[in-house]
Parts: sequence; structure tokens; C-alpha cells
Amino acid sequence: MDDTTLETLEYPAVLAELAGFASCPTGKDTALSLRPNADIQSVEESFLEVKELLTILQLSGKLSLAGVSNVAPILGRLDPAGSYLLPDELLSVRANIAASVGIKAFLSEDMRRVCPRISSMTTALSDQTRLVRELDRILNEKGEIKDSASPNLHRIRRELRSNRERAAKIIETAAQDTRYKDFLQDDYVSIRDDRFVLAVKAGMHTNVGGIIHGRSGSGATYFIEPTALVELNNGAAILKKDERLEEIEILKKLSVLVLAERPALLSDLRLLTALDFIQAKALFSIEIKAAIPHIRREKKGGEIKLKNARHPLLVLKELRGECSVTPVDILIGEGCNVLVISGANTGGKTVALKTLGLLTLMVSSGIPIPADDGSSAVLFTSIFSDIGDRQNIMASLSTFSAHVKRLCSFLEDAGAGSLVLIDEIGAGTDPSEGGALALAALERLRAKGAVAVITTHLNAIKARAQAHPSYMNASVEFDEQGLRPLYRLCYGVPGPSLGLSIARSLGLPEDIIESARKNLKGKEAAFMESVSLLEKERDEMRRLKDRLRLQEIGRDKALTKLKEFREAIKDKAKARIEKTVEKAKEEIHKLVEKHRGEKSAGRAAVRSVEVIGKKTIENLTPQTFEKYIPEAGDKVIITGTGAKGVVVKVDAGGEKAEMTVGSLKVSLPWDKIKKRGEDKKRVLAVETGAGGVSDAAAVLNIIGQRVEPAVSMLERFLDNAHSAGLQRVEIIHGMGTGALARAMDEYLPGCPYVKGFHRGDPDAGGAGVTIVEFK
Repeated sequence: MDDTTLETLEYPAVLAELAGFASCPTGKDTALSLRPNADIQSVEESFLEVKELLTILQLSGKLSLAGVSNVAPILGRLDPAGSYLLPDELLSVRANIAASVGIKAFLSEDMRRVCPRISSMTTALSDQTRLVRELDRILNEKGEIKDSASPNLHRIRRELRSNRERAAKIIETAAQDTRYKDFLQDDYVSIRDDRFVLAVKAGMHTNVGGIIHGRSGSGATYFIEPTALVELNNGAAILKKDERLEEIEILKKLSVLVLAERPALLSDLRLLTALDFIQAKALFSIEIKAAIPHIRREKKGGEIKLKNARHPLLVLKELRGECSVTPVDILIGEGCNVLVISGANTGGKTVALKTLGLLTLMVSSGIPIPADDGSSAVLFTSIFSDIGDRQNIMASLSTFSAHVKRLCSFLEDAGAGSLVLIDEIGAGTDPSEGGALALAALERLRAKGAVAVITTHLNAIKARAQAHPSYMNASVEFDEQGLRPLYRLCYGVPGPSLGLSIARSLGLPEDIIESARKNLKGKEAAFMESVSLLEKERDEMRRLKDRLRLQEIGRDKALTKLKEFREAIKDKAKARIEKTVEKAKEEIHKLVEKHRGEKSAGRAAVRSVEVIGKKTIENLTPQTFEKYIPEAGDKVIITGTGAKGVVVKVDAGGEKAEMTVGSLKVSLPWDKIKKRGEDKKRVLAVETGAGGVSDAAAVLNIIGQRVEPAVSMLERFLDNAHSAGLQRVEIIHGMGTGALARAMDEYLPGCPYVKGFHRGDPDAGGAGVTIVEFK
């Protein structure tokens, strides 16, 4: 894609927003340098990585990458023999290693199984234990070389401290000398060139013996090193030089160790950058409520279907409260090579065009798009766009000339696998000639196998699209009564430009409007009339659809009421039968008491009545079944066969279990197996993301909740679970920042019916799960 197309479709602006979600400089640079890719395997792999990172963000939290820096230039300076890194540069290397260590330890074993791609990247990070040990031995957290870095450095610094202490005592004694009292400034001790000096008033300096090291900026003070300090300060200067030489020697030795690990450190930098970039895409997709579409190589035998597509930059503006975004469905069906979008000005034609182009570029870059799940997109090998006024006075190009010049390049370069986007094709010249030129260009693009999406007001193009099977008309919907755009696309019919209606709304006299209508002649007027009829038919169809939808809603409500009514009737019938049975039992008991000699017959009658009553009640009682959820290690029986087995693996997503039956391995749905041995069944974990809590649930999931509502949900959940007689429940809170786990630890000790609680076993959620036992 050329830079003009990328700029026109605002692709660099999206990359700038994406870069804002990266944590480290190299991640930001990767985002800003991203370019579309037509390799479907590469794009699919990128989306799989983003999906895994989204799972990690949801269940474990954000990867900590903020301390990572680009150490490649630093490491590159180690090539000449004798080169060494400065302490702050070594601290940057240490920070990258710390980030690697944190990332390697961040993912649990369960998460590694769920996210194999991200796991392989974290596993590939090198082990720098030896280098870290040396860095920490030599440098403190401020980047200062420790005294203990070498025995010689320790000795030099000890002598320096001793020297400085003696010098301080001498300078203090000199300052207290009554002979100098009137000659010294208030702040009488200072340091110049790392040497202790006295601050002497100007004009008095000749009264103090020693070496002058300079004057203050105002000239009011002379800085004099007393003679008694000269030898001591000279000794200190020699020690400082020795200290610096020893520090350099230490840094050289440390840099040799860094150089030996340079390939691994550069590899780690690439991995950390990739992780940061993938995380930035995941965070960006969460921000704009994006989805990963189904993708295909190019438009052959399939369709483009972007459901409720939104322009990402408009979505971000909406989040800032600057505008409101109306989603648009963008559909290019199978066999359609040219989509013609027409309709009123300000109706959203250009936004729809840009949205299609930009979302296609995002898909090619492995960035989730702001559209609904179930959308599908195409990986085009090239995208061409001509959107906006390309007039260039300096190049002597009119608007029409600039568009034609751009169109020439499209006709030459576009072909199979190309997407061509043109706004207002054929505009800027006589409508008849512009329409004819546009049709010829579109035919050439279609013949070359390109897909073209254009906007237009030219009726000749709308007519071709209505008649040709490879073309499709789409119109932007417009409220002609209220004269406001609806920003929706209606497919199958062209849209009227509504120029006269808009002119009337802007105050143009009615007689001019009517005169203009009369000037519409021949085929032009007939076509506009046909478009108007199509508009009316479309409105009628929409009204019928709305009526049908309301009828379906009414039908569903009626069915719900009918079911409720039937249940009520069953409940009443059940109550009457129970009452009748009880009454019959009482009467038979009375008969038994009255005729004790016929006791056995009476008892038989009682049993008969009880059996009949029980069967009748059971027939009226709806059957309810509790869902069995297998776990690895469960002993089960296969329904219908009697074969016994042991569960070895559970697929929760597909609701299937893999088990061993004798020497065989089989995989069956959950509803085809039953647990043998224990009668007690597990209860399916209730999802509480929307705030719902099941009365008999044994598991509460509060991942993603804030602390306050989570504690409120926990309180209701424990009340329900305890009153239902459960002895033990699980609370899934994830690890994340640890806020939810801490909230559990603070709340549970004060709960009156909690016996105790602890974190789950490593194979059952570990620190992300809290087990609660009731009294």
C-alpha cells in the first residue's frame, strides 16, 4: 500500500493510538512501524497471539513491561576491545533482565497450557542468574559502585573517608581560630575541586595563609585552602584518581560478562518487545470493543461482512465524549465486484468508505477491528484509495485532473486481490462525461479482478449497478422529513441525492425549487422517479419488518404466559390430588381402627392409595436433572452400554470427556456418562459477570468485578450457599492485582458461619481460587 492510501485512510493515526497502549519504547516503535501484511498464515497467527493475551489479561492481569528499554545500542558499543558500559547503562540491562524474570514467573502452568504461543515466548527468555548476581554484587539500585565490588576499591574508599575526616577536623579548627574569625563569611567552610577551603571575605584574603582556589560570582568571597590542608588534600586527590581507575577496571570486567550474554540479551529484547506489542493490540481492542473477524485470502467464493462496523478513531472520540458513533453494516456479497454507495450529502458515504478501508488495513496488520463477532474480512494484496479533494495549485492540477491522475495509477496497478476505494468517482466535470468515464474505469477494474467500492451522485452509475449482476447498489438512509442522516446503509437500491430537498431546507425559494423540478427531463427524471418508488417500497418493507418483529415479540410473550398458566394449572391439580390422597388415607385409617380384625386388608388399602397418589404426583411434577460435570480421575459408567471407565481429560469448552475403558481411550459428551460411586453431584459453576447468583451454586466467579460489588455478591452467595446446606464452596477471583483476594481475606474471617478458608491446590486454580468451609 502506498503512503497516500495509508494517510487517506488514517492508518498512521490508528497506529499512533495503538502505540499509546505499549509499555516500553521498543513496543511503541514496533506499533508505529507496523505495515499491512497479505500473508494469511502470518495474520492468523497474529490474531491467535492477541486472543491468548486477551485471555491472560482477563484471568491473570497485565504483563509488567514498563521497565524494558532498548539496550541494543548500548550492547553495540561493547565491540572494541577494552570498551565498557557505564553504571546507568548496566542498570538498563539489569532492568530488562528483571522484566524477563518477572514475565517468566507470571504465567501459571494452567495458563501456559491455555496460551501456548505466549508461553513459548516467555519460556524462550534466557536465564541470566549469573549475570544478575554480578550486577547486584557490584551496583546498588542507584547505579553506584559498591565498596565491596573489589578489595582494592574497599581499601581506597576507606582511606578516602579517613583522609576526609582528618581534613574536616583541620578545616574546622582553622575556622574556629580567633585570628580568622573576623575574616570569614557566615558559611565559612566550602569545597572547591574536591578540596576543603575557607570562605574568606574579599579584602581580607591576604590575612589568611594558603592557596586561593577562586572567587565567588559576586566577588565578595575568596576560597582559600589553608596551608595545613594542602598535603592532605593532595593525598585525597591521588586516592580519588586511584578510585576512578579501580572503578573503570571493575566496569570493564563486568562489561565482559555482559558481552558474553549479548546474543541472549538481544533475543530477550526482541521477545519482550513482541510481548509488549501483542499486549498493546489486546489492550487497544478492549478499549475500542473490537473483535477478531473470520479472514480469507482474497474475495473468491466468499463475502465481506462487517457487522456494526465503527471507525476506530470515531470510537475513541466517542469515549472522550466528543461525538456519538452510529455503527454501519458493510456487506459485499459473493459475485459482487463493484459496490456503489449513493445518497444524500452528509449521509455517511465517505465515512463508510473510510471505515471499510481502515478496518481492512487493520485486519491485514493483525489488529482486532471495532465490529461485532461473526464479521468476516478479506486480506487484499493491495488497497488503493482516492478520497477527498486532491487539488494541487502548485502542480497546476484541478480537482478533476488530480482524480483522473490517481485513477490512471489504479487502472495500471490494480488487479486480482486489489481493493479500490474511490469517493465521488467521475465528479468535477460534466456529469454525462464523468459518468461515462467512471463506468469505463469500473469495467476495466472489474475485468482485471479488482473489487471496487465507490460513492457517487451520478445516476448513470446507479443505473448500471441496478442492472448488472456484478454490481450492487447501496444507499445511505436519510430522514427526508427531518432532513437528517441516519448513517445506515440499505442494500439493493440506489439512494437519491435529495439536492432539491436539502436546498429547500436551506431556504431556497419554493418557485426556484419547482422550476428546478421541471428542468429535470427525459431519462434523468424517469430514473429519479424510479429511485423514489424504490425508496417508498423500501420504507414499506421496513414497516412490514417492524410490524412482524412486534408480532414475534407478542407471540413470545403469549407463549411465556401460556407456559406459566400451564404450570399454575399443574400446581393446582397437584395440590388437589395431594389433598385427596391425604383425605383418603385418613378415611382408611379410621376404617382400620374400626375393623381391627381386617387389619391386613386395611394396610393393603393404605399402601395402594399411597402408591396411586405418588404416581399421580410424579406424573404432574416436571422432571429436573442436575448437570454432571466430570473431572479427571472420576470413575464413570457409559449410559446405554454399562461400560465402566475413568476420566483422564476434560474439554470444558466442548463439554466432552476423554476416558479410558479397559485398554481403550474414548471421548464422549458429558450427557453420555454418569458418575459411579458417590451420589453427590457437582453443580456447574455459576457465571456472575452480570451480577447473577444461583441459589444452590457451589462456585462463585467474581473475576473482572470491582472490590465493592464483588464483596456484596460474595455476601449474598454465602448466605444462599449456607442456607442451602452446602458444606464447602469455591470463590474464583483470579490473581490479577490481588485486590479481590485481599478483599476475600478481609471479609471471610468476620462471616459468622465460615469455619475456615484457604487457597486452592495448584491443579485447581491455586492462588486464583479461595476454598470456604462452613460451620
